[in-house]
Amino acid sequence: MAYDYPLFARNDGVNRARRRENATGGFSLVELLAVIGLLVIVAAIGAPFYLSYQRAQETNGAAREVVTALNQARQLAVTRSTSFSIEAQTNPDNRFRLCSGSATPCPGGSVWTGGGTDASGWRVLDNGTRITQNPRITFNSLGGATATGTLRVQNASATGCLDVVVSPSGRIQITSAAACP
Repeated sequence: MAYDYPLFARNDGVNRARRRENATGGFSLVELLAVIGLLVIVAAIGAPFYLSYQRAQETNGAAREVVTALNQARQLAVTRSTSFSIEAQTNPDNRFRLCSGSATPCPGGSVWTGGGTDASGWRVLDNGTRITQNPRITFNSLGGATATGTLRVQNASATGCLDVVVSPSGRIQITSAAACP
């Protein structure tokens, strides 16, 4: 009696050739174009939203940087038992510095220099953001603000503004600006 082999074992070479012919790998040109077209549409819809988000974060980052500087001025006033003020300069400089006392512009010898400042105590806002409104803000030795006001920061593309408001109690908060200049 003859042993009956399975079909795939007897004609293994022929079956492999048939499998290679039927199993063509990859995608067709139409499928690739459809996927690329879909990606282009999604990118076109998403790009404006991303740019808007990026500008808002740029403005928010500048406002937080100003809040940090104001909190630092308040802390220096309390720890050194003397008044500290912030002096800001608008366009084209867009910078600020801290000084002891309540006189602004800062008189010589009273400028605070530390991390992130140049030799004259100036700090520049990042990402091309601008200070567009700069009142004289002074903190006393108890942490209260003797001179209060609102610093306004604006992003580099001038599409968004935020106000950094200092209350008489010394509380500092970020609020939305009524109108951007």
